[in-house]
Amino acid sequence: RLTKKEHKEEKLKDKEPGTEKIYRPIPDGDFEIIPLGEDPTKGIKIGAGLPDLVKRQLEASLKENAELFAWSAAKMPEIVPEVTCHQLTIDPRASAVVQRRRKQSPEKAEAAEKAVKDLL
Repeated sequence: RLTKKEHKEEKLKDKEPGTEKIYRPIPDGDFEIIPLGEDPTKGIKIGAGLPDLVKRQLEASLKENAELFAWSAAKMPEIVPEVTCHQLTIDPRASAVVQRRRKQSPEKAEAAEKAVKDLL
């Protein structure tokens, strides 16, 4: 069995540079960009479907705190990727274990079967 550190080191050895995928959240719905200053690259996307009052309050708060944003990786040198990236420690050599099926009482089984039929 490998320790977390050994597992990470082994994974890093197996990786080829440039082959890993970077997963990022995908915005859902329409959005609009709120500029935070004179630089056009410094903007924040907010949902276009927000109520006007919420949108105005959010925009005012973002502009008020614009100096708190780190716009490049150079502005956050202290952050170590091992801290910000989450990885499950799963041994790739381990086989999957199927959980044993639990039996229900006849009343519960009948109720579940009826509920499934109603849904279909």
